[in-house]
Amino acid sequence: MSALTNSTAETGHPRDESPLELTLRLSADTVQEALDRADSRHWTRKPPRSIHARLAYLLSQTRQDATTLANLLQVTSAELDALRASPQTPAGDPLHQAVEREVLRRWQPRVRRRAHAAIIANNGQMMLSFRAWLGFTAAAGSSDDPRLRFLTLSLQSPYPHHLFTAQHRNAPEPELRAILNNALSACYFHRNRPTPTGETVSLERIDYLEFHY
Repeated sequence: MSALTNSTAETGHPRDESPLELTLRLSADTVQEALDRADSRHWTRKPPRSIHARLAYLLSQTRQDATTLANLLQVTSAELDALRASPQTPAGDPLHQAVEREVLRRWQPRVRRRAHAAIIANNGQMMLSFRAWLGFTAAAGSSDDPRLRFLTLSLQSPYPHHLFTAQHRNAPEPELRAILNNALSACYFHRNRPTPTGETVSLERIDYLEFHY
């Protein structure tokens, strides 16, 4: 499939020819953004590349309501106006990154849902690589101080389905992290056991997180 075919069909504005592209980074420090970045592997068309084209796309998603967009980006209307008027914004600017996250979250929703459905139909397996501080709770209720871990794990059904379902309804980050904590607990303690135990794992602080599916 061509990445340039029917470029206005989903964006509502002409194709952006700017050389600036979304960063290639596929990891994140939140579950929500890590899922969105993993979804980018399934895109059939690239999103807008310049900051102004991205803002135009996001405004089309908010019915041209600049106040709503400013709230989404967690900035003031004046800061958003300044960004729209600026000829160039450094890629490392926090507001630039906030715009990128919103584009990642909204781009090609039908494509990503089809990809999710195909994954679930094929046993729903998902790989996860992360470096994070993990907290552990044993069956008796004791707990240890968080430990830094660098791991790659396979998340088995039903957890990919739970994550996708929560993502589709824009669940907040604490809910997504709770689902992932349950998945990690299953990988650590409950695999091949007939019933769940009282042992749990929790992500206390994420350095980086990357999903593969």
